[in-house]
Amino acid sequence: MGDDLFAAEPAWVTAPSSGPDSIVQLSSVRLRRNIDGFPFPSKCSKSQLYDSAAMALGALGRSREWEDCDFRMMDSLDDTSRYLLLEMKMITPRFVQGGAGRFLLRDSSGRTACMINEEDHISISVTNPGLALPSALDAAERMERSLGIKLVRDAVLGYLTSNPAYAGTGMTAAAILHLPALDSTDDITRVADTFRRDWNNLGLGRLQSCDGEPCGSFYILSNKITLSVMPEEIVRNVSKASRALISREMFARQKICSSKEGEMTDRFWRAWGLLRHARTLSFSEAASCFSFVKLGSDVGVLPHIDDMDWRRMVIRSQRYHLSLGSPVIIDRDDEPFARAAVFRQYIENLSSSVH
Repeated sequence: MGDDLFAAEPAWVTAPSSGPDSIVQLSSVRLRRNIDGFPFPSKCSKSQLYDSAAMALGALGRSREWEDCDFRMMDSLDDTSRYLLLEMKMITPRFVQGGAGRFLLRDSSGRTACMINEEDHISISVTNPGLALPSALDAAERMERSLGIKLVRDAVLGYLTSNPAYAGTGMTAAAILHLPALDSTDDITRVADTFRRDWNNLGLGRLQSCDGEPCGSFYILSNKITLSVMPEEIVRNVSKASRALISREMFARQKICSSKEGEMTDRFWRAWGLLRHARTLSFSEAASCFSFVKLGSDVGVLPHIDDMDWRRMVIRSQRYHLSLGSPVIIDRDDEPFARAAVFRQYIENLSSSVH
């Protein structure tokens, strides 16, 4: 069930990771661009949407930079394929609905993608494992330059976008970090307050699922300002702030390690026991417990959990990923039971491997 191309795991899931930088799960750069001579997509007629898509696809098809990418018309994808992409954060909720002139290009590794006629005519994104924003920016700008079509650009303001908040560079640089130690010790509130004071040009918020539920201890860090700032400066700021958060998280983990026999150890095993025995789990509950279990593993209290397996489990616990391999999409009422069964089996297998 679903399109095989879009069911494939993205590179950031399967990439090996080690050391403090493994706290950053992925980093990405997104460039929003509009084709000169067309209204913004929200103001386009149906024929204009198809004409702008044809121009964009033609430019992409002629570019050597995009030759390894496959494309799909969103309306040709089934619901499972669309929502799998949404759950992997590869498309936006707006784009998942499909519509006239909406196409998606994606390479087989899931690093490079382009949404056509989402909010803007062209939305190029490059996603790398770990904290690798400079290379993501280089790749995204190279992809853009290869298009060879005239884009809407003001001599003073820079690139013009459908949402004025993105005018200027039209760029978002983002990093997704896993910060369970700061979360579990309640230091995250104090860190967030300090962050807002010291990095007022950036935003830090808890990552949410497609249904608006918290995704465990995952946080997303991104720029808030796109006007009168260079792309390289945005990347430097997000990278520097990410490293500051990594340092805070590592310090919080050291404090936990120094008191392994106390309350935190009990909390680790309670989270393990819940995943091992629960018969129903909401996504937010499963993600929160699993974040805490991964922290317990990382500080040496719980059995070892491989980083790649952990990322797979986080993604697999979402509704449409739970339905992979099933002839039907799991019903909302059955979803908590299916999720709990997946985690019970996973924790049971880990328990067996250490005895």
